[in-house]
Amino acid sequence: MAPQIEMPRVPLAADETDVMREQLDYLIDHVAVAGQCGCPECQRYLRVRSILLEIFDEPRPVKVQAISPPLARAA
Repeated sequence: MAPQIEMPRVPLAADETDVMREQLDYLIDHVAVAGQCGCPECQRYLRVRSILLEIFDEPRPVKVQAISPPLARAA
């Protein structure tokens, strides 16, 4: 009888959200320990932070011009 050959096992892909959380934890820990020293990790932290907090930025006021004169008010 011929020996059975076992096929190489391929590991499953990691969950993307787990990888992102791990990377974010790494960057936060780096800045907490080393401070913002200007290294590439600190620069990554600042880019990621600005992207994640972008939604919380206040919209800038915009001047609006009236298209037509205001309507007269009823008494």
